[in-house]
Amino acid sequence: MDAAVKAEEAREKFERLEERARLTREETEGKLKTLKEDGEKTEKELAKARRREAQLADLQPVHEPTRAEHEQTKRDRQYIEGRLHLAIAGMAGSGKSSLINAFRGVSKGTASAAATGVVETTRVIGRYEDPHPDRSKFVWYDIPGAGTTNVSNSNYFITQGLYIFDAIITLFDSRFVDTDITILENCKKFNIPAFIVRSKSDEHIKAIADEMREALDEDESEDEDDVRSKDREARRTRIDADAREEYISVTRRNVKENLQNAGLDDQQRVYLISRRTLLRIVRGKHVAPTKLIDEYELIKDVMAAIKERRIDPPPFKPERSGSYFSWGGWGRR
Repeated sequence: MDAAVKAEEAREKFERLEERARLTREETEGKLKTLKEDGEKTEKELAKARRREAQLADLQPVHEPTRAEHEQTKRDRQYIEGRLHLAIAGMAGSGKSSLINAFRGVSKGTASAAATGVVETTRVIGRYEDPHPDRSKFVWYDIPGAGTTNVSNSNYFITQGLYIFDAIITLFDSRFVDTDITILENCKKFNIPAFIVRSKSDEHIKAIADEMREALDEDESEDEDDVRSKDREARRTRIDADAREEYISVTRRNVKENLQNAGLDDQQRVYLISRRTLLRIVRGKHVAPTKLIDEYELIKDVMAAIKERRIDPPPFKPERSGSYFSWGGWGRR
């Protein structure tokens, strides 16, 4: 009898503990839900405040550089009539110098290469002429990000003298930031071709693929049947392609949302590139189709946009023929 009573007491105690755990779990889940809702509300309020700030900024008169300021900026940037001057702007670590080196067909570490680094290598604007004879009229500029200068986002475009360039590439690595939006807004006002580019795409795709492989390995069990095993192997063979597709779709969607929130044209293309692939293209080397994303289109579109602004721009040529692409149309649309 005592044993039965003790068993009943133990059962009742267990049920009370179980009920207490359930209530605690529900309370915790409720708090987490509230925190999530509060976070989403705060994020929306911040986005609304930014949009309001941008709207108020639009009401302020846009500073138009005087003729004297325009000419002084050209002298400061060593602007040479008859050449093409292209700027690459972005936050520190976005890969501006590496991209400039790739466009110039120059490897990191060579004498004429732009200095590269994880942190902003310099707080001044870098100027780099193309060393190849066929592209000697192209001059590239490395524009420090607003976060590495004492210049606010609102004054960034004017203070950096971006209004003198033939085209501007706004480059980002992981995040599309307010400075990028400011550049695009001002490019529109000054009628300068602007291109949104995400760098290090090969590295980002590899990181996504590695995560997919880890998830697939963790889901594996020793006693799975042949059907599941074959399905797993089929998924494993698709990982690289799936990672590439996910990276492209997520990036394009995020940029589109950022453009919409800023009141800009959300149909503007974002070019996903790898500086390694771009370097091979500029050097006229073969590039496997699986390595390509938007590198070739970026070059063609930049040259086409410049052609609309300049009567007779020089063509952008690779260093040798015989590569995967036909080069006859570069800069000659």
